[in-house]
Amino acid sequence: MQRVRRLFSATLLAATLSVVSAPAIANSEEMRTRLQADLQKHIYRSMADGVYHALDSKSGDVLKLHPLTNHPVIMTMGDYYVMCADFRDHRGKKVDVDFYMLENRGRFQVFRAEANNHKMLAKLVKKGKATLLK
Repeated sequence: MQRVRRLFSATLLAATLSVVSAPAIANSEEMRTRLQADLQKHIYRSMADGVYHALDSKSGDVLKLHPLTNHPVIMTMGDYYVMCADFRDHRGKKVDVDFYMLENRGRFQVFRAEANNHKMLAKLVKKGKATLLK
């Protein structure tokens, strides 16, 4: 939990240094930093008793996850973004979660999270609906 708080504090500090709106900073390092910070805020705020809960779309089980790291790769789907993060379940098994995000009033927010369903993102890439943010 202490690691999550340190990571959250660092990304929150980076996000607060930004005062430019999202459309004005498209495809910049500043935007990447804000996306990462807002994802960290989402994860931190969504945790209950130190655990992030996510639905495993394959099994239908609710997973109780502990955050590990965010992936540096950011995908774009027009005005939407996809970011991935690694978590650990109660058995120590690594779980990949894809977060689908949108910009709202100068902040990025998660509108969907997919646990253990990287195939969905792969299909979107194959169809040309999701591409690497440059």
